[in-house]
Amino acid sequence: MKKKTLTAVLPLLTLALSSCGTTIQYNEHLDEYVYAMKFHENFNVLQLTDIHWSYDSSTCASKIYLEKVIKESDSHIKKAQGASAKIDLIEITGDQFMLANAYHVETFMKFFEEQAEKYGFMYTVIWGNHDRHGLYNPNWLSDQFKKATHCIYIEPEDDLYGRSNFVINLTDSGAKNGTTKWQLANLDSGASFSETAVSPFRDYDYIRDDQVDWWLKEHAKVGEDVPTIAYYHIPQDDNGKAWDAVQAGANYKNKFFKLEGFADNGNEQYASKFIKEGRNHNLKAAFMGHAHNVDWTVDYDGVVLGLGVKTGTELYFAHIDPNSNDPAMKSGLASVDINEPFDLIGASLVTLRNETEWDLEHLYLNEKPTSDWVKWVRW
Repeated sequence: MKKKTLTAVLPLLTLALSSCGTTIQYNEHLDEYVYAMKFHENFNVLQLTDIHWSYDSSTCASKIYLEKVIKESDSHIKKAQGASAKIDLIEITGDQFMLANAYHVETFMKFFEEQAEKYGFMYTVIWGNHDRHGLYNPNWLSDQFKKATHCIYIEPEDDLYGRSNFVINLTDSGAKNGTTKWQLANLDSGASFSETAVSPFRDYDYIRDDQVDWWLKEHAKVGEDVPTIAYYHIPQDDNGKAWDAVQAGANYKNKFFKLEGFADNGNEQYASKFIKEGRNHNLKAAFMGHAHNVDWTVDYDGVVLGLGVKTGTELYFAHIDPNSNDPAMKSGLASVDINEPFDLIGASLVTLRNETEWDLEHLYLNEKPTSDWVKWVRW
């Protein structure tokens, strides 16, 4: 989607109409939204989220932290699965940037290309609300994603809402025409302002009906029995409803920390049908970011909803205090069985163990002057 773009140029936000090529109809071009990878048992997907490189970021310090997370994850996987195991895919679920410039974007992309070469993974990026807040045209940012060798990114000039809407089909052969064993659905959950002519100044956004219909068609194309995991940036209304149900005494499995709100998506006018439809189409889980003081995960009537651990110290993050009297913090501490102070930063790891089973672990990694503090917690 490249209709109307907003480019942030300090001190003003200016509105610019981007040039448009031929617009395709997504219904007629489903194959153009598909990337294929070869599936194998113990396929590892590492989620990084809300890295938030900005105009005042120390890219040097941030790269050191990111490399520690990747190295620790690689070591953890090898220890659990064997020396040949590795990170297969990194999902970066939005807010890579905030008021960043071309230097930050280019440095970011170079870093992940180097890490991909070193550790043997592919990576993919999803748009968050703050990725639109940059000292660049959003179309230029899309082009950086598209041209990177190890970056999986698809964005046709189309009539589908948003930008990063595409599926990664994990097939038996690694080819598009192979048999899909798992589907990873990436969706653009919206911006701090819309890039369409409709409601251009919504605070946040939601997964629109046309995006849901598109995913349903992509899923039907590979088979209704294929399990799916979705990745996007902003939690939808279902997260809030699940949290309210847990507080009211519902016996939903839930774990980790929920210390702030999800987003301003409590208005039914903006409620998405994605999770509701997903329950009927083998959606196993949906993982997102956005709320830096939240990594809460819940099994909500058969679909696991989880926020990834915020990656790095940019902007803000939670300081976990084992002596806190806050009920939410005490509940989170009890669920992870950690009894010392730490910062809620790190990553999340999904392992597709076979064609039906999967695991989730959260990594908390805090840099220390002598030896870094590292904890893995299983869902």
